[in-house]
Amino acid sequence: MAKSSLIEFQSRLAARLQGAQQTRSESRWLAVVAGSHHLLLPLGQSGEISSWEAPTPLPHAQPWFAGLLNLRGVLCGVVDLAGFLGEATSDALSRAGAHSRLVQFSPRLEINCALLVDQLAGLRMPSQFTPETGAAAPAPPWLGAQQRDAGGQVWRELNLALLAQDRRFLQVA
Repeated sequence: MAKSSLIEFQSRLAARLQGAQQTRSESRWLAVVAGSHHLLLPLGQSGEISSWEAPTPLPHAQPWFAGLLNLRGVLCGVVDLAGFLGEATSDALSRAGAHSRLVQFSPRLEINCALLVDQLAGLRMPSQFTPETGAAAPAPPWLGAQQRDAGGQVWRELNLALLAQDRRFLQVA
């Protein structure tokens, strides 16, 4: 009896997984807030999300590099995303609070790094935005298009795969 229940359960689970793979969800971005920046991270490039834990600081590191942290057995560098984007980093660790999260890069990107964000704003779909038109300020290649939501908030796409290859991002010392 128990064996047939397990087989039925596995069959249902396999069918659900196959259905989920065949049905493309329109949901595409993880929306985050880092300082004054509203950013859209591609779901396929984003990894596990963890609650805030203070990392171990490294001497002589960039001000935006918060330190190292063991996340589920993986030693990760922690980058204060707001600080990396140019905001003051002197209070980054004291600013981190109950809503702060660590967003790891997808393992496929092969970089053990987590971004400190001030808060998660949920999943977003392209249909929720209108592309911003007009001349945008010059930006690095990892900062993509600007999108405006129904409430008028402007969001910026952040390509984690390109960020993981950026020379400045990789030079933490």
